[in-house]
Parts: sequence; structure tokens; C-alpha cells
Amino acid sequence: MELFESIFKFLLLISVGTTALISYLTINKMWPRKHDPLVVESNSPIAMAVWISVSLPFVIDNTLENDWGAVLTYSFRLIMFIVLFLVSIGFWVKDPQHKGVWQKFLKALKQEAKESTNLIKAVNQPSGKKELLNILYRVAWLDDALNEKERQYIQMFADSWEIDPSHLFAEPPPEKGIDKFNKIREEVIVYLALQPSKEQVMSLSDVVQALINIDEEITKEEELIGAEISGMLINYASQEKTALYGVIIHPTNQKEQENLLALVPEAKEEYICGNPAFIVATFQTATYAEAFSENYREQGFFTIVQTYNTR
Repeated sequence: MELFESIFKFLLLISVGTTALISYLTINKMWPRKHDPLVVESNSPIAMAVWISVSLPFVIDNTLENDWGAVLTYSFRLIMFIVLFLVSIGFWVKDPQHKGVWQKFLKALKQEAKESTNLIKAVNQPSGKKELLNILYRVAWLDDALNEKERQYIQMFADSWEIDPSHLFAEPPPEKGIDKFNKIREEVIVYLALQPSKEQVMSLSDVVQALINIDEEITKEEELIGAEISGMLINYASQEKTALYGVIIHPTNQKEQENLLALVPEAKEEYICGNPAFIVATFQTATYAEAFSENYREQGFFTIVQTYNTR
């Protein structure tokens, strides 16, 4: 138990440090370009406002619970989103009319309203329309509820693709727990097997994130699978492959090994420090790999997450 606590604290420390680094690098890259109107127009003020509204309650809640690791993680994100929000409304762009923040925000909203259908046009009549709709359907039902905004959002794509989505609105997918997340990953893998264009794949990444954000309330499950899907799509479209995170199980005896192979027949065997181990799955993000790994720990298996550099 002490080992798991030590590992968890170490992973938490890495998470805080990684979030701080990502926030710094993002702001650092944007900072010398914050006066550029093209950079301003390439950022969504609505998306940034939603992220701020989502992050702030977590900062407050974790502060009240004295969970300082989580407080720091969400605070770094909050700072980054605030800076990006100010960039998105042209806060640092020279304005001869000297408009205030509120006026700049309203102007940015009007501009975004004109561009609201860009994503739909970008993925108009794509290959694998059925597979794409299945992905959106499962993402929308992640929280076991389909609100009107999510339904309308999916309906727009379905109408554009000339597909009747009524059967998708009837009830949520049957999978529960980790199986629900894995099924979404399977749908993405099936879609990528069709070899869509890189431009279409990157558009899908934006569409999925927009669908997750649309109800203005992002659950931990949505954040988890959203990052994993984005990682899969970016890895497909990028020339430089990202690192993968493998979930490795170390059976402590023959019985455990037999039970594991009964659960995961496709598990790949390898030897680590002279001991047999099995790679049961690989993922794009460490957080998703940890969640998947925890599922096996609850079943009594000893698991670790190992990084694989695919470059």
C-alpha cells in the first residue's frame, strides 16, 4: 500500500510539473504574437471562457479540501486560459478607438458567430461518415445523458452527411465504466483504419473537443477520453509520432497469469528484470493509461505504466 501511495504521489508531482511546463510553453509561444490580429482571430474566446468557467470551480473546491496538488494543476491551467482568453479578444492589439475589455469581447463573439460552421464545412461529406457519427454519439453519451445542445450539434453533422441519426438519440451505449471508454477508442481505431486525410482527422479532433465543451460542464471522464482521442488523432496526422504509454501487468503466480490471459488473450509477453510481464494495452496519454491500469489493480493484478518512445 505504501508503494502505491509513493507511486501516486510521484505521478501527482509529475502531473503538476507537466501542467506548469505546458502552460508556460503555451503562453511563451503566444506572448510575442499577442499583438498580431491573425493570432487573435485564430483563438476562440468562447472556448477559453468555457475553460475558465470549468477550471475555476475545481480550484475553489480543491482549495477547500486542501488538495494542493490539484489546486496547483488547475491554477496553472486557469492562468493559461485567462491569458489565451485575453489574446482571443485582442486585449493587446492596438485599438485607436480604445475599446474596453467588454466591447472587445462582444466584437470577438460576433466574429466567432460568423465562423461557427467552419468545422462542419471542413468535414463535409468525409470518408467514414458512419464511423464519425458513431464517435460523436458515444462522446455525447459519456455522461449518460444527451442534452439538447449535444443533440442539435450531432444533428447538424448528420444532416450534412445525409444520415438519419434518430437511432443514436434513443438510448445511451450499453457499455459501462472502462468498457465505455475503450469502445470509443475502438471506434476511433476503426475510423483511422479507413485512412482519412490528415486535414479531416485534425478537424475531427476539433469537433470532438467542441462537443465535449458544448454543455459548458466538462466531467473528468470527458476530459480523460477527450485527451486520449485527441492524442490518437494527432498521432495519426503528425509526421513525428508521440510517445505511447503501455499498461504492463506482472502476474505473481501461475494462476494469476492464467486468469490474465483468459481476460486478455492478446496480451504480449515480455521480460522485465528477468521476470515475465504482459503488455495488455498501449495508450496516447498517461492519465488514460493510469485509469485503465487502475481497473486491473481493482481486480487484484499488479500493474505499472511504461512509456514507449515511438519516434
